[in-house]
Amino acid sequence: MSASTDVESQSPAARSRSRCLDIFLTVSVIALFIMFAIALAGSLWFAKHIENEINERKSRELDGSTDSLVAPLPMTGNAYKMQNFAYLRAIESELKSENVMAWESIPYGKGHTVGSLYSYDTNQKVLNVKKSGSYFLYVQLSLSCKANCTPGQFTVSFYNLLNRKELTCTVSLPDAIGDEPVSRTCWHVVTFPENGNRLMAKSEFKHKLDNWTLQMNDSGFGMFLVDGAQAEHQS
Repeated sequence: MSASTDVESQSPAARSRSRCLDIFLTVSVIALFIMFAIALAGSLWFAKHIENEINERKSRELDGSTDSLVAPLPMTGNAYKMQNFAYLRAIESELKSENVMAWESIPYGKGHTVGSLYSYDTNQKVLNVKKSGSYFLYVQLSLSCKANCTPGQFTVSFYNLLNRKELTCTVSLPDAIGDEPVSRTCWHVVTFPENGNRLMAKSEFKHKLDNWTLQMNDSGFGMFLVDGAQAEHQS
């Protein structure tokens, strides 16, 4: 049997099937990587668009403009489904260890930056995810040094309903004296097999991070549905 198997494995047909399988796997990996890269770029663009709009609103408010609370949606129609997307900004600049982080949505257009697939509970500090599916989850963290800052690490971890980690992001902070902010972006695709889940973010740090603060306007997390019944229905 072994000799027969060896002969069969060396046949042109077997080698051809093996090459086809290798090509298929390679193309699949490349396509998946491109999809995630495009998704990350799109989500970061949207978060940056929100940040720019906030800065513009502040300028208009200082000028006394009456339209300072009105902002157009960046994209409309089937090209972008706002209900699939959620973005929340950090509201505490002080770094705390073993702390459940608090966030807030941002007024945008006629609503907020939390689509109808989600809801944010301000009391429990959790983002509720209503529908099952696969979601692209990312977090942006930006920290600045106020004076003489000691080195260390600041970590934010996201936990699901079962208290399992879905994403962990660590920022390595140098010994600094009022230098440029230190930023990092982390992302992961998470899957919720059943309707009704949630995400809670907890922070921790190594060593005492004297004089380091979290830049609230530049720190936040977002997610959007990439695969699920809702996405298929709206595509």
